[in-house]
Amino acid sequence: MEAPLTTPGRPLLARAALLLALLAPAAAHAQADAPSAPEDMFRDGAAALTRGDYAAAIDVFEALADRGFVHPDASYDRGLAYALRARAKADRPGDLGRAAAAFEEALLLRPDDVETERALDMVRAEITRRRSRRAKDAVEVRPTLDRVIVGLATEQTWGLAALLSSVLLAVGIRLRKRPAGPAHVAGSVLAPAALVALLVFIPLALFARHLRLTTRPGVIVAQEAYLADETGKTLGRDPIPEGASVEVGRHSGSLVEVRWGASEGWIPASSVRRIAP
Repeated sequence: MEAPLTTPGRPLLARAALLLALLAPAAAHAQADAPSAPEDMFRDGAAALTRGDYAAAIDVFEALADRGFVHPDASYDRGLAYALRARAKADRPGDLGRAAAAFEEALLLRPDDVETERALDMVRAEITRRRSRRAKDAVEVRPTLDRVIVGLATEQTWGLAALLSSVLLAVGIRLRKRPAGPAHVAGSVLAPAALVALLVFIPLALFARHLRLTTRPGVIVAQEAYLADETGKTLGRDPIPEGASVEVGRHSGSLVEVRWGASEGWIPASSVRRIAP
């Protein structure tokens, strides 16, 4: 006769019930520690924003950004939380710069968003107003000509233009080999024009690729950032104001290389917010 499935003084069902009781709190704890889904976090942040708890909303949206969650609505709401906290006079240093960075990020993800553009303009106007109260002049810096030209189109567009120019060059060379006639004349015009275009578009495509691989857009989140050399020695140039757009390049310790208009130098990494790619 087989021995019954029991422990001394404890039936099998009772032992199973005890095991489930012991495992239930651990399972509940593990579920509580599991990270929330980005969609749930976004809803939590939006709810906090709606009820006016801007600090909680910022914490949620910053946590989303730290997890690599990129969406124009999340960026916009993050900027709105910073801007509203500043308007409620509960802001911390750099809030307006972080709002500008979030709105710029939203525009990068969703261009031609009129509401976001308006919000960004309002934030930058408030930064200018606060600078004027501290007897600081408004500073407007324009990008250099090379950045303006390469910014007229995307890297893919410049690459396609270079590819099309190479095709037209091949066609022009082929037509020039025809006997004298309309085709030969067309090839004689097309070949040099395509060659010139190719010599223009290839460097633009390569430069756009270089900028994409080595730099990222960023926004100053300190009241002012003073350019220095790689050792940290100040260069004595005008400071970059909060909310200004910069190109962010290499890191070296606690410093990061930036370009602001025609000025280049190093600033503390904490003074700039890089925009998500």
